[in-house]
Amino acid sequence: MAMSNGSSILVGTIIYVVLGVVACFGFNFYVTKKTKNPHDVPENRTITLVSVTIATFCVWLMWVVAYMAQMNPIITPEWESHQPNEET
Repeated sequence: MAMSNGSSILVGTIIYVVLGVVACFGFNFYVTKKTKNPHDVPENRTITLVSVTIATFCVWLMWVVAYMAQMNPIITPEWESHQPNEET
């Protein structure tokens, strides 16, 4: 069963949200374990969460723009004849 254009964008958006949340938790856990100074943990968590959120949003935005550009292309092919004119 084929999905309509709106529902496939919704499904893709949900996938990106889930991947973003998983990445936030994963990187947060990794940064917490790798930080040597315990006083730096809150700053590192904040920077990590902001960075992962912005990166996920940028990747989603690139995907949705590319997907929507293919739904209704602006440029249509124009066929040109490359044979010489017979008028001359």
